[in-house]
Amino acid sequence: MNKAFSDSFIQAAGEYLWMLSKGYPQKSSLKLVGDKFMLSRDMRQVLYRGISAGDQAAMRRKMIGSVRQGDLVLVDTYNVLFTINNYMLGKPLFISNDGLLRDAGEMRGRIVNKPVFSRAVSLLLDVLKEWTGVTYMLYLDEPVSHSGRLSIELSKDMMQMDIDGEACTAKSPDHMLKHENSDAICTSDTAIIDHYHGRIIDLPRFLLEKFFQPSFPILIV
Repeated sequence: MNKAFSDSFIQAAGEYLWMLSKGYPQKSSLKLVGDKFMLSRDMRQVLYRGISAGDQAAMRRKMIGSVRQGDLVLVDTYNVLFTINNYMLGKPLFISNDGLLRDAGEMRGRIVNKPVFSRAVSLLLDVLKEWTGVTYMLYLDEPVSHSGRLSIELSKDMMQMDIDGEACTAKSPDHMLKHENSDAICTSDTAIIDHYHGRIIDLPRFLLEKFFQPSFPILIV
């Protein structure tokens, strides 16, 4: 594990992983380990979002791939944008033990800094334009404020930038990513990934490494 994490946290992560691998409930395991090691709220989030049982983590690692020409790629748009957004706001990001980049932020659906969020959108479009020969469907959660307006703006920008595809709102983007035909999806949401059978594209990691060259700590337990 990267030394961005303390020795105490390394031990906590090992115990948490052991409990998950033995089939103990996730939330009660998190509370037990978090209380024992007196972990902060952020560090509990790192455990919760960053450690999965060994078999689950191995399966997801095998699914991570790259975009190919001719692909139809579905994007869990807020999942991607808020990961990028949280990095630019200074929130802790890390590589989970399933190989995917995640953050410890808890701001899903809440835009606290509009200029930063707008930049995240702009960078996302730049990457989509770079991946030529690909068709994209960008799904936004309908219940989130201003999703309708953002979907219209994204679709317009995609057309102007010659990016094949469109953005739209959906009552449940999770359902769309799980069940719509596609070659790959962009999300770090395990509830989606564990019901999907194609490739997983770690779009936030690719984007942030391209534009910012960060060194993300890696959760290896």
